Amino acid sequence: MRELVPIFPHLLAFFNVSTVFLLIAGATAVRRGERDVHKRYMLGAVAVAVLFLIVYVLYHLEVGNAAFAGEGKVRWFYFGLLIAHIIGAVFILVMAPMTLFRAVRGTFVTHQSLAKKTLPLWLFVSASGFVVYLMAFHIWPSV
Repeated sequence: MRELVPIFPHLLAFFNVSTVFLLIAGATAVRRGERDVHKRYMLGAVAVAVLFLIVYVLYHLEVGNAAFAGEGKVRWFYFGLLIAHIIGAVFILVMAPMTLFRAVRGTFVTHQSLAKKTLPLWLFVSASGFVVYLMAFHIWPSV
């Protein structure tokens, strides 16, 4: 397992980008009235999110927090984005399962109402996670 830890940040970034595409595809499908296609894309997004959480926990148990080497204003931007990302992620940990549960129960009016709030936040969390990754591991890496 330890030998895989160096690839975890890249895998997490892949999961974030995949989630963005799955969420957009799922939202597009439901707007077209393609409920079965929507369901497959959204279940895919949930599956990727579960994989993300598993790898995220394993990575942070092994490594702790990643250092950020940027200085000045970019450091403020990075940590501001990171804080917004983390707060959003906490909300998504609650909102995504609630939205999924309502769909599974067949309460589509409440599902749709909650999904209208969940989708943009989940997109932000996934996209900002990728930006944080780019900044911390590629643009301003600590090593």
